[in-house]
Amino acid sequence: MRVLLLLVFLVFCVIPAALSFRDTNWSKYNRAGKKETVDFRVALNQRNLDVLENTLLDVSNPESPNYGKHWTSEQVADLVAPEPFVSKKVANYLRKNGCNNVENHGDFIKATGPVDAVEKIFSVEMYNYKHNIKSDQAIIRSSETYQVPFEISQYVHIVSGISELPHLKSGPKSQRLRPNPKDFQATPAPAGPADPGMVVPQTIQQLYGIPSNYQNNQNTSLCLAEFAADRSYQPKDLKTFAAKTGTPLINVVKNVGPFQPTQPDLESTLDVQYGGATAQTADVWFWTVNGWMYEFSSDLAATVPAPYVVSMSWGWPEPLQCQQGIGNCTDGESSQEYVNRVNIEFQKIGLRGITLLASSGDQGAPGDGNPSCTSRDQPISTIFPGASPWVTSVGATMLAAPSANNPNPIDTSDAPVCGIHACATSTQEVTCSSPSALITTGGGFSNYSPQPAWQAKAVNAYLNSGVVLPNKKFFNASNRGFPDVSGLGHNYYIVAADQMNLVDGTSCSSPVIGGIVALLNSYRLDNGKSTLGFINPVLYAAYASNPAIYNDITVGNNYCTESCCATTGFLATKGWDAVTGLGTPNFKPLLSYIQTLN
Repeated sequence: MRVLLLLVFLVFCVIPAALSFRDTNWSKYNRAGKKETVDFRVALNQRNLDVLENTLLDVSNPESPNYGKHWTSEQVADLVAPEPFVSKKVANYLRKNGCNNVENHGDFIKATGPVDAVEKIFSVEMYNYKHNIKSDQAIIRSSETYQVPFEISQYVHIVSGISELPHLKSGPKSQRLRPNPKDFQATPAPAGPADPGMVVPQTIQQLYGIPSNYQNNQNTSLCLAEFAADRSYQPKDLKTFAAKTGTPLINVVKNVGPFQPTQPDLESTLDVQYGGATAQTADVWFWTVNGWMYEFSSDLAATVPAPYVVSMSWGWPEPLQCQQGIGNCTDGESSQEYVNRVNIEFQKIGLRGITLLASSGDQGAPGDGNPSCTSRDQPISTIFPGASPWVTSVGATMLAAPSANNPNPIDTSDAPVCGIHACATSTQEVTCSSPSALITTGGGFSNYSPQPAWQAKAVNAYLNSGVVLPNKKFFNASNRGFPDVSGLGHNYYIVAADQMNLVDGTSCSSPVIGGIVALLNSYRLDNGKSTLGFINPVLYAAYASNPAIYNDITVGNNYCTESCCATTGFLATKGWDAVTGLGTPNFKPLLSYIQTLN
């Protein structure tokens, strides 16, 4: 999973002031030219939010007669957008004050403005910033907070694109695979309980019972979303990956946003290769985002046509969405306000019949809020969007060391690369955790979102099972538990820039589960039914009907991060747990359950 210390600047009517907390990897070097342009957006106050949530829960409840009756983008926008005069007034104000390319999307406005116009509208001075580490990254931003003009301040909820400086991170945890198989070592970590072999698409298909050569419905789709400076996979690498693994060439049909194929990064490459390989012949979208979750979710909610499944291998602690060093928010605002706004966008997306998935994190229960395992006041942290109740949160497992008594080891002999390097053969999954893996799967309970009804029985069974839990002062057991499900997250073989790498993380598992959802959608589309959309109520209902739909992961914990181990966290146990959720999917019985739905 990629972490992102990013972005969004929440704005009410405030007095300009110097920004005290900004990513120090950016350097301000001169005033921006007055005719240089700045892209920004203004999010407007919404309405009918109770109707939105209740309707989404109704059409997503497998017991409801309205199950699967999704809405169009226009219907959703009409429900939540303010009265038309509001968006028109804000859009006209921006045009009259020198902005162009003003797009009115009902509940938000996208605009481009020359620097001199932006400075006047928001009472700021705009500067050029360069990144000290990634020298090719530059951005125009203000050096101070700003004031929303009085004429439109009563209508505005969030403004982004003016002051925030993104924190750019390196790729997922990985190691280079040496060409000489005698030099091959699956992980540099000390010997542990993990299978030392590589994971290839056939590993996943056999482990979860996914049929190969799956003939998807022509409308089946999967989108891989990337943020910050992660902007490319390389088409040539996809051909090499297909040849080395003996799998069909991945069908990327649409690139949205900035795309730089000559500079492939590991995150994008991993997402496309394993999301695409799992979804097989589905149409694959690759979407890069200039911004963070609000920018992406508001754009996706308004996109027609849109992909039916979206995987996001990114996240950052909920309380840090708008706190020191992250979003540069002003007085009176909070990370919770930002999370709430994005959750509304997620609901809009779900009501359209689109499934959202997100990684549960790679730093265990301590999370990115306590990566050094030293905090005594808050040893456990959460993640967003992975702790959102409106996305399917995906954790990670790894294969245990192979047993000599395993009668049905995984057979990857049809993958050419497995004839050169050792591929995994084990069929037993355990929690993906350091030091046997390069990461530890994240999990816990949201800081902000209350426990949804659809997971109450499963989560409360865990809380009342007698399993050892962290001190109750460190987490809110009445809130949303995550992850929902898990998938393999250790030793994935990928090809990036013509180099072979092994990768760990919930960045591996989220696109794989997304690919499985795409295959399930294909069945429904073939039978004239709607897509699965917001799938969480179905996942838990499927478990209640037949727990064997999931492989229950009962070994392991998430006490560790990528680099250290804390003294508290969550334990894997029978049933749902705050380590691997319901477990990993068994495709055939899950499909059988899906076949019973309207």
